[in-house]
Amino acid sequence: MQFRTHLMISAATALVVYPRKPQQATALLLSGVLLDLDHLLLYALQSGDWSVAGALRYDRYRHLRIGAGDTRPRYRSLRSWLHQPWLLLPIVWAGAAHRPGLRPLAMGLSLHLALDYTYWPGDMLARLRAHGRCAQCGHKRSLEIQRIRRAGRLARIALCRTCSQRMQPLTE
Repeated sequence: MQFRTHLMISAATALVVYPRKPQQATALLLSGVLLDLDHLLLYALQSGDWSVAGALRYDRYRHLRIGAGDTRPRYRSLRSWLHQPWLLLPIVWAGAAHRPGLRPLAMGLSLHLALDYTYWPGDMLARLRAHGRCAQCGHKRSLEIQRIRRAGRLARIALCRTCSQRMQPLTE
């Protein structure tokens, strides 16, 4: 999900849920948006580039087809454990049950992860279609789902880590 989508939906939710409580609304908004700072941290650790501009440049080209002479690096997944709802949400909601002040934080994180995981059913279908084999090389390995554009539509393919790092989509 894109930053602006997280920002707009978190802001709208904060205004609806906490119309007269600016501190809670701000906490919900910030937790709904700033969870993505882990992507920046993982990018910086993998690339050595700590600039936000470099991370944004990388995000623009990382899903593009690799053309002739393109030597730009492609890194592994930029998702940390913070983007695993079955790990993060029980901890956050358990804390919110004991401390009501944490509820806006828990709501913002839950909203963020719900928006991020709208792709999950499509990814599961891609895994089922692959029958445990890489769509490019055919090897039976651990698979990663890559989103590519095919005929103007978003498509999902299951690739092994090696093919995923090369990021050669099947067809355009």
